[in-house]
Amino acid sequence: MIRIKEQIIDKVKEIQDQDLLEELLKAVQLEHEIDGIYELSDQEKSAIDEGIEDADKGKTYSNQEASDLVKKWLKK
Repeated sequence: MIRIKEQIIDKVKEIQDQDLLEELLKAVQLEHEIDGIYELSDQEKSAIDEGIEDADKGKTYSNQEASDLVKKWLKK
């Protein structure tokens, strides 16, 4: 893997096209951002699956009903 990195670095050093260099930089930065993506816990995954099942069964709330529930929960 080190050899591949060295080859990439050597090739990048030869590039004179500013636009291409900017695009390469974006790609490298994106890779670092992807590494920081949040991983869901098993409990969170389970809650999402439960919500999807409820929605598939028609167990949903309108926007107004959901707002009313949130207001009720916040008063507790």
